[in-house]
Amino acid sequence: MNILFAASEIFPYAKTGGLADVAHALPESLRDEGQKVYTVMPLYNQVDREKYEIIYNGLTFDYWLFGVRHQFDIFENKNNRDELFIYNPVLCDRWGLYNDDFGDFGDNALRFGLFSYAVLEVMIRLKLKIDVVHVNDWQTSLIPLLMKTRYKLKQKTVLTIHNLAYQGIFPKKVMDELEIDWKSCFKFDGLEYFDNVNFLKAGISFSDSITTVSKTYAQEIQTPAFGETLDETLRVNSYKLKGIVNGISTEVFSPSKDKFIDKNFSIDEYGGKLENKINLCKELGLKDDKRALFIFVGRFTSQKGVDLILDAISLFKTYEANFVILGSGEDIYNHSFGSLVGVYDNIHIKIGYDEAFSRKLYASADFLLMPSLFEPCGLNQMIAMEYGVLPLVSKTGGLKDTVTDFTDIKDIENSSLGLGITFDEYNLFWFNHALAKAFSLYGNKDKFERISKHNMGVDNSWIHSAKEYLNLYKS
Repeated sequence: MNILFAASEIFPYAKTGGLADVAHALPESLRDEGQKVYTVMPLYNQVDREKYEIIYNGLTFDYWLFGVRHQFDIFENKNNRDELFIYNPVLCDRWGLYNDDFGDFGDNALRFGLFSYAVLEVMIRLKLKIDVVHVNDWQTSLIPLLMKTRYKLKQKTVLTIHNLAYQGIFPKKVMDELEIDWKSCFKFDGLEYFDNVNFLKAGISFSDSITTVSKTYAQEIQTPAFGETLDETLRVNSYKLKGIVNGISTEVFSPSKDKFIDKNFSIDEYGGKLENKINLCKELGLKDDKRALFIFVGRFTSQKGVDLILDAISLFKTYEANFVILGSGEDIYNHSFGSLVGVYDNIHIKIGYDEAFSRKLYASADFLLMPSLFEPCGLNQMIAMEYGVLPLVSKTGGLKDTVTDFTDIKDIENSSLGLGITFDEYNLFWFNHALAKAFSLYGNKDKFERISKHNMGVDNSWIHSAKEYLNLYKS
């Protein structure tokens, strides 16, 4: 089977979140299953062409939209010609993928509309024999619409919704700018959305199949509480909606191979984990490395539960435990966490994205804090388990599907589930109740280590997910 996988970001070339990790790991896993998979993404100006050996493949073409000529140059990875990149100045010449320090660029509808057209033009001009076109999130959601209306293509289309909160909503004037047919497309079962256009809604309506990144989230988004005003559209299309839990790349995230950490370790050579913790505490000036070490790694947004963490800081400072917080995001949260940098001797805060430092945290930590308000899937909890960390999570979306409370499992060694601490109600009382359970478990060193080693042995790889996608493609 030949698959074209289109995404606005793919690790390691460009990354703002979990989409990039998925867009790297899923195609690789499908290739491991014997499938032919082409990936395509924009060649943003921040992509290091020399480092990744990205070269021009000889194809340049013009495309006219609304009386304007747009030129596209096509590149490929020298070492994997199935990895394709599209360069266009409007799309790629920005200091950021979707926005800069001042907010949305203002022409994202045009940028990713152009990308959608270009993906199909590349498929046609390179004469790629494709069976399934797999698109991701709002940035590529126009592709199924264009295939069915403008191009009249017959390939099957699959849309994956990684986070329903981001939909690509724009003024309806983009209908003309992108030459989208009003009659067949600007309607309820198209991209019409409260007298605007909604790219993700178009993808939902025109795709043959829809997936989202966990089974629980697939159910949640059909309700008003989690549906982000698209719950009715999703209920109408529920017959083609399926939840498939993401996986992680166990080659990238492997404590036995990770080049970012001080001491590699495994289930059989577990002592290396303690060495990492001792070194990290010394590096950060955290006292008493025998204390429980809690970490947070992620974006500073309300979705990730950072309001609970901020509310709990006054308690964190009193606990005989160490806390390390790494992340960045919305200005209000950057400022709130920034004002706490260096204030408490048991709380270390670093603002920004730092892949190497995040690996050190996973390799050293005892518990991962992930009290999300909602979580489509989440990758951090699975990465953490790979490094022997116990996730402390709210019971929502993919967290509910991948983390089971340790008190619900009697036979730890024979469980196929990842174990941690969960809480149902999103409030400070139950968050602190979960923290109390973590302290109690940490005090039982033998049991804690058994669960830590158990989590390292849980299979969170893409193998199972890739097989589910393959079955979906074939159906």
